[in-house]
Amino acid sequence: MHEGAVMQGIVHTILASAQQAGAVRVTNVQLELGVSGHFTEEAVRQYFQILTEHTAIEGATLTLSWLPAAYQCLSCQRRFESTSSAATCPQCGDVALEISHQDECSIRAIDVVLPDQ
Repeated sequence: MHEGAVMQGIVHTILASAQQAGAVRVTNVQLELGVSGHFTEEAVRQYFQILTEHTAIEGATLTLSWLPAAYQCLSCQRRFESTSSAATCPQCGDVALEISHQDECSIRAIDVVLPDQ
């Protein structure tokens, strides 16, 4: 449910921005998401498709970029970043514990078609 509420806000912001720019259609949306921010690619894409039906965004390409989380290995104590939600230590291969992440979903870019294009 968290993903749905966030995606509703994202779609609302995209529609408002497109309207403010005088756009007739949105062709591409680039989002940045925290890898541990409770988002799954499948859910984000599904919500995006459903929430953009019958809007100026319908049919737009969705490009996702994942922000890494910080991990620390439980064995060798090495700290590292990864975009995997289940990371193992690159040094010793043991289990790593997530120590911080960026819990966000933000719009990086919106490509639009203007009336005279």
